[in-house]
Amino acid sequence: MTIHFDRMTESEIANYVTWLIDDYAKDVARNYQLPMVLAQEESTQLIRDLFPDNQPGEGQTIVHVMNGNTRVGILWYVFQAESNRIFIYHILIEEMYRGQGYATAVFEKLERVASEELGATSIGLSVFGTNPDAQRLYKRLGYQEASIAMNKQL
Repeated sequence: MTIHFDRMTESEIANYVTWLIDDYAKDVARNYQLPMVLAQEESTQLIRDLFPDNQPGEGQTIVHVMNGNTRVGILWYVFQAESNRIFIYHILIEEMYRGQGYATAVFEKLERVASEELGATSIGLSVFGTNPDAQRLYKRLGYQEASIAMNKQL
């Protein structure tokens, strides 16, 4: 499978930021048992800090994941030059394209970009505990757990 990355335009990024705030708030509420209003506040603050003026901060890249002319997903990552590390903030494969190898192709392509173009020596990411499919994928691709946060619903 051959995929390519197309950088988002400024207006596409602004739309993505708006969508991301709500999407991330849902994950925060579900994973940390927070009321939606608090999760929305936390998500808004975090995303606005990472996207001053609705644009990515230094070193951040946001791309459409493309298969030919078809967008199959989105990837947002940052190159942290001080540690020679890529950190993946968000990867999304559209639901209709999941289970077809696109996520694996994204990681393989990002590894090439990271090492060959950026000189990165590692890639990191975080995954919510309520996303076992992603956890299985990351483990299959060689990612190892670095920490585990736990909650208990009372």
